[in-house]
Amino acid sequence: MGYDTGELKAAWETEAAAKREEDRRDYERELAGIDIGRAARFHTAEYVEQRRQGRSGASQDQKSAQRDYASRLQMLLATNAAYANLYNGTMDALGDAESATDRAIAKAQEALTEAQVQLEQTLGRAAKLPDGTRVFRDERGQVWTEHGTQVSETDAAGIEWRGDEPAYKQFLEESESVRDRLTRLEALQGFRVDTLGRFRDRMDDPDNPPTAKEMQQYRREMEEKMPEAVREELHRTTASIAPTMSADIAAPVRAL
Repeated sequence: MGYDTGELKAAWETEAAAKREEDRRDYERELAGIDIGRAARFHTAEYVEQRRQGRSGASQDQKSAQRDYASRLQMLLATNAAYANLYNGTMDALGDAESATDRAIAKAQEALTEAQVQLEQTLGRAAKLPDGTRVFRDERGQVWTEHGTQVSETDAAGIEWRGDEPAYKQFLEESESVRDRLTRLEALQGFRVDTLGRFRDRMDDPDNPPTAKEMQQYRREMEEKMPEAVREELHRTTASIAPTMSADIAAPVRAL
């Protein structure tokens, strides 16, 4: 049987072209870190893995840990009704407390600003010593600086009074109001960061879900440390976290 050399040459060239195209695709996919379904032929296995990790933004160990964490948490939520109830309830209570605290902080900041503006206006109407220090007279006629130091009779005699200056008592009350409002604001911010922020970090920990004992403690601590302003915000929008807290803590939860 004879063979047509032209046909054989054409078939060989077609096969060779297909092989070259396959090699080109494999080379480019390995270079990009894309799995080709078999061992790398043009680059080392370590190089391909590094490229693959660079494309995904995470190492294989990191992705594996994330999958393990998600599956463990999902397993607990799916198989332990008491744990799921406590976890979801804690997350809801935490979210409510965070929102209420944010609203309380916004109001406290507004109140502080108002007090500061009022104090600045009072200072702006006060009489001054030659060096620019603001001064005030009390009900007995004694003169005090804005820093709480009594002015000598000699220095007081040289002050030019208009007659409509704010009294020392007004200055003291407004200064105290600023300090009180600042203290309340700082307490709210501390609760938001040191207490609620710590709980949020733990509940969102990617390494392992919180235990039932931890979450029970979080619920108690939220209730015990909650500033009154936050409690008032909760009462305005939702029921207090206290009734649901006692029910969740009482529920039996299997050990993790």
